[in-house]
Amino acid sequence: MPRRRPASPRTRPGHPAAAAGEVRAPVRAGARGDVLLAWARDRDGRKVNAGRLDPADRRRLAPFTCLGCGEPLVPHLGRVRARHFAHAPGSACPLTAPETALHLDAKERLLALCAEAFERRRTVTVLARCPSCRRLAPRDLAAEGDAAAAEGAVGPLRADVLVLRAGRPALAIEVLVTHAVEAEKEAALAAAGVPAVEIDAREEWERAEADGAVAIVPVRSLGFPACPACAAGARADADRALGGEAAEIAELEAYRARGLLGPALRAPAVAGPGAAPGDAPPPADAPFSEAERADLLARFACPDCGGSAIAFGARIARHPCPGRPTRPIAWRGYDGARIELTWWKRPAGPPPRR
Repeated sequence: MPRRRPASPRTRPGHPAAAAGEVRAPVRAGARGDVLLAWARDRDGRKVNAGRLDPADRRRLAPFTCLGCGEPLVPHLGRVRARHFAHAPGSACPLTAPETALHLDAKERLLALCAEAFERRRTVTVLARCPSCRRLAPRDLAAEGDAAAAEGAVGPLRADVLVLRAGRPALAIEVLVTHAVEAEKEAALAAAGVPAVEIDAREEWERAEADGAVAIVPVRSLGFPACPACAAGARADADRALGGEAAEIAELEAYRARGLLGPALRAPAVAGPGAAPGDAPPPADAPFSEAERADLLARFACPDCGGSAIAFGARIARHPCPGRPTRPIAWRGYDGARIELTWWKRPAGPPPRR
């Protein structure tokens, strides 16, 4: 009797991922764990997945043909083995080799996920990593592009799946089965300014999330920009050397980037007072506008001394509280937002002792 592949911890009952849905593993069956062909074309030339094929439709959609060689395929839709398509015995199609079938199955699934994401039928997230801190830096696939192509050209080479934005390469998705991305391809992607992720088709690379969303879990990510926290930290390091206001803002932004000023201050920026919904924040080096200064003057009151005096710099506002060091109230963040500290928004306490 065929040995069953052990269940992943993620798919065991009680695991959070199991509650959201299953983790997609390679389509395998048999005592040796053979990889099975999951995709074919129906009589109208449309791609169909065996796992989603209704047994009642097998006659209506037949004949099925191979995506690689065009030979007829037989759908196997039983309940014991994983659903799949099979060539006739003796076929010389390369897709009868497990490694080749595994590569095709993963590539076709990626193309299907791209289509669902770009048509807004499903939220698909690519779990890339920051090149500096290596923490997860998830990216919304729908925001990366608007189309996808198999074997898309990037310079002299081709990506397994190439995400395009307005016809230009935007993201390469590589499928690892036997060989990782070669140095030559990495160099071509870097020269073209195209970031890339690499999934391992031999492992579980697609994770079901809540509300039908899907996360693509790569083993490597290449060419992505630093995450906002690392980018802010790098600029802060440079601005500290400038001294003065720039150095003071650098310290505040470094704390903000690490989340030490509270989660609200890490939220994406919004434009200042008087801006229409959807307006972009001003540039990061823009001084406070007259409207921003007036807004702060109208709202600020120190909970410790009761005073409302504000000393404005170009991009920072401070309060000279009697008997205390001058404290920052707000500043222009590296993302252009006007960031306000919360210490002055707490309820007023007893007046300071004289």
